Amino acid sequence: MVMSNLRFRIVRFVVTVLGALSLLIAPAALLAQSAGEASAAPCYPGFATANPYIPSCNVGPRRPKPPGGTPDQAAVIACRDHPGCLSWYINHPH
Repeated sequence: MVMSNLRFRIVRFVVTVLGALSLLIAPAALLAQSAGEASAAPCYPGFATANPYIPSCNVGPRRPKPPGGTPDQAAVIACRDHPGCLSWYINHPH
């Protein structure tokens, strides 16, 4: 009787631990899968208004931007009609 009770307690413990692990792992796996789908495209189809740092699919590859250097075509288009945006992009060491 004691051995039967011990086996039952061990099985119940293992089942409880597996259930708890599945509740912790399943959401993480689903979030990782959806994050992978969201980050599949390396660029934005168009231009983000007032945010020249987002890479655009409409222009070619962007060269590295040195602080104080000339802006590229994507930055000029993204900063259109936003005072101070292009100046901040040029002078900000991002």
